[in-house]
Amino acid sequence: MMTGDIAVCVSSDRNGYVMNSNVGTIQVLCSRESIPNNVFSDFAVWFFLPIAMRLGRSLYIDGTGTLDSEKNAKKLSEIWESWLPYHFSSIKVKFKEAREKNNTNGTLCFYSGGIDSTYSLLKRHKKGLGQDLITIHGMDYKVHDIKRFEELKEKTKPFSSMISGNHIFVTSDAYNLYRKHRVNPEGAHVSHIFSLAGNTFLFSENYNEINIAADYRLDQQFITYPWGSNSVTNKYFSDGTTRLVTLDDDVTRCEKLPLVITSVEALASVSFCTDYKSRPLNCGVCSKCMRTKVMFFSSTGQIPDIYKDRSISDNWYKLFDLKSNSQKAFLLDILTTAKSNNRSEELPNFETILSLTKHTPFKSTRLGSKAFKL
Repeated sequence: MMTGDIAVCVSSDRNGYVMNSNVGTIQVLCSRESIPNNVFSDFAVWFFLPIAMRLGRSLYIDGTGTLDSEKNAKKLSEIWESWLPYHFSSIKVKFKEAREKNNTNGTLCFYSGGIDSTYSLLKRHKKGLGQDLITIHGMDYKVHDIKRFEELKEKTKPFSSMISGNHIFVTSDAYNLYRKHRVNPEGAHVSHIFSLAGNTFLFSENYNEINIAADYRLDQQFITYPWGSNSVTNKYFSDGTTRLVTLDDDVTRCEKLPLVITSVEALASVSFCTDYKSRPLNCGVCSKCMRTKVMFFSSTGQIPDIYKDRSISDNWYKLFDLKSNSQKAFLLDILTTAKSNNRSEELPNFETILSLTKHTPFKSTRLGSKAFKL
């Protein structure tokens, strides 16, 4: 370890892990059904890598990991520096002890209750594929909000129990430290993929593949760049034996809904509302509920009975921020799908919205005051 490095010391007990460092602490609690790692601490790299990139300081893990993790973490930092040079720096990673892992078998899949993960898991289930599930408390639901998270677990149970016999629940406070060090740049969300990878690699001794559903189709990822979870960088979350795999980046969210609507269990379990007071139920009037409602209509001609309010107002499009590339990508998906399915005339203000999207340019990545000057 060199002076100036971020040094992380990993300790564990039967409830989970504590990662203490000279820049802050991350704590993870695991459900009783889970069997976390006994030897390897590669997960600590993924948890602390965005902080190290943000501070421009190398990362030292006082524990055992793989040379592949050291190499891939460095590669990740180089990519993010090239994408956001004013915000991130490339860094080096070192374990106290580096060694190879034994081969493992099995698949662990992220499950949030949202449309993307529900689609990917239902698709796997219909193919007869088995998997364990992991849901993380401390991202969409705040760490202290135990009541709502328990309600989410109950709501998603019809679907999760249908597709898997083992569901791991993890509570992580990583977001607190990410906020402290301002990991997320203005206008972009990056930190979520590092939290997801860190929490799942807690179990890397038990799985050779960790699956995450794509947020966007591959071409849409060019629109929404820079976005944390993407098909370019996700593959570098790998320790040489266990790797993160991005599922279904060949379909848009609208294209996923015809499959989701075929499953009673899936529909009963989906939860995506941004109105915190309504969660895990879907209010039907917040921006994300309205967006998904219009997506259902554009792609299937139906609005399933999963909302408190199932109506689509004439001004539904005003809930979209056209200055946001990610929201504009979803809006274009809706318009294209409605037109393709001959539902544009049934969608309120279709022509008005189409004109707005054509005359609102995509937002360029802001280099900011720290951009290079040539």
